[in-house]
Amino acid sequence: MELLRDLDAVPDAFRGGVLTVGVFDGVHLGHQAVLGRAVARAARLGAAAVVFTFHPHPGAVLEGIPAPPLIQTFGRKLEMMRTLGAGAVLWPRDTRGVLAMPPETFVREVAGDALAVRAMVEGPDFRFGAGGAGGPDLLSRLAAEMGFEVEFVPPLTVAGERVSSTRIRELVTAGRVAEAARCLGRPYSYTGTVVEGRHRGERLGFPTVNVSAPRFLTPAEGVYAGRVQVRGERYAAAVSVGHAPTFGEVGRPAVEAYLLDFDGELYGETVRISFLRKIRDELKFATEKALVDQIDRDIRTLGVDKERFFC
Repeated sequence: MELLRDLDAVPDAFRGGVLTVGVFDGVHLGHQAVLGRAVARAARLGAAAVVFTFHPHPGAVLEGIPAPPLIQTFGRKLEMMRTLGAGAVLWPRDTRGVLAMPPETFVREVAGDALAVRAMVEGPDFRFGAGGAGGPDLLSRLAAEMGFEVEFVPPLTVAGERVSSTRIRELVTAGRVAEAARCLGRPYSYTGTVVEGRHRGERLGFPTVNVSAPRFLTPAEGVYAGRVQVRGERYAAAVSVGHAPTFGEVGRPAVEAYLLDFDGELYGETVRISFLRKIRDELKFATEKALVDQIDRDIRTLGVDKERFFC
């Protein structure tokens, strides 16, 4: 898969194919349905499927539009698009300029001039152009005028609820990570850098890695059964999100993980924490011994989960 940055320098190998446009944060099951359909259509044409995407979120570029916390890293998004069969990802250098294009200009310059597409595939609520002024009706009309096909993939539902990035953010921030996983098609993962903490876990007999990822979606406070990927290996982990109320800490919730079957230091390393299910809410304990006893129980619970999730 190729990463393209310039609209005016798209190689011929990626012209005349199938295009899909979107932020695709999370690449959840709904996104996967759209991307999969684009790849399938491109294969029938003997051409490439091209994904036009934005990073950071348009809300981080344009004033007046809130930027939601990220569900995944840009690198992870590219990795998933490659796995799904995309031939190229077009990530424009001039994001602000592209976002300011009127809808008609966007379609003519991107789908027409840059890519000469034979088809576009989008979700049912696709919006494009400055202010999201363009929608499915306008795209269908422009496609007919320009001589390419357009397909809108029906929405996908899980447990009666429509799958969307907004829905996934709601579930994760509510601590309902197992439900979020059913929408994502995989556990929600929090990727960040290991930083030095207060060493309380080490003193209590449970050394943890403290992970900083300020732009990422943080699950609700509590203790989770999790999985940590680092240095190409995966470890079962008990993951705590919160303010350590037993010690009276305040500020942004800390994310820290106790890795089973690991010994060593990881300061400065990039780790990916996958949240599998919530074990319990965050609690305030009267004594450190009561806290240690509860952590012991959490670890025993995790030992059962290890047989289920880490085989």
